[in-house]
Amino acid sequence: FAWDEFCSFYVEMLKSRLQDQSARPVAQRLLAHTLDVLLRLLHPITPFVTEEVWQRLAEYAPERGIDRPERAAESIMIAPWPTADPRRYDPQMEAQFARFQEVLRAVRDVRARHNVPPRRMIRFSVRCDAPTAALLEPMAVYFGPLAQAEPTGWGPAVQPPALVAAAAAPGMEIFVDLAGLIDLQAEIARKKQELTKLQALMESKQKKLTDPAFLQKAPAAVVQQHRQSLQTLQEQYEALQRWLAQHAQSPN
Repeated sequence: FAWDEFCSFYVEMLKSRLQDQSARPVAQRLLAHTLDVLLRLLHPITPFVTEEVWQRLAEYAPERGIDRPERAAESIMIAPWPTADPRRYDPQMEAQFARFQEVLRAVRDVRARHNVPPRRMIRFSVRCDAPTAALLEPMAVYFGPLAQAEPTGWGPAVQPPALVAAAAAPGMEIFVDLAGLIDLQAEIARKKQELTKLQALMESKQKKLTDPAFLQKAPAAVVQQHRQSLQTLQEQYEALQRWLAQHAQSPN
């Protein structure tokens, strides 16, 4: 949580609010409160680091809390152990943030796989059901600061662009528009190599699953795992074949 959700997501998302003079006081209070609680939770594991950060935090936010800010303990060693406040739990917000993270990670993964320069803006869309689209819509403004990405739409009617890199998440298909971002012929060559690798993996799985000795000796769960793995490889192979059929004759 400390490294991934708090640092990679929450702090980054908060930067725009910290630049807004009207939203800044509340954003600062929430940030200080969250860091306060996080430090107390981490203190038994990293005592010296948390004490140092606690002292630095006191310089900027000596009083902390959400509803009624109070002066923090002089040392984290004598600060009370934090307790959960059920009033702060919002299941819908949890679901919304989880969906946002899934899409953001998929977009970042596509950017990395295709070596898109970090400062180059990319466009993407998400095919999903209407409830998921309703969760994602309010999060649209955060994709730019966190991934240099611009959403162009979400919902069940979304169709992939002509030159696309696709990624999947539970109940969602994420389509990144690669037009103008990659060399099409180089991408075709890369996908053909990937197709060859998938073919070799599928043949290896099929050979094992037709080996009587393996089927007799291996636990049923292991056999089932190999079958599911083969099915996943076949789906990836078919998806690559469809992509190549669509783009192999396309001009650069």
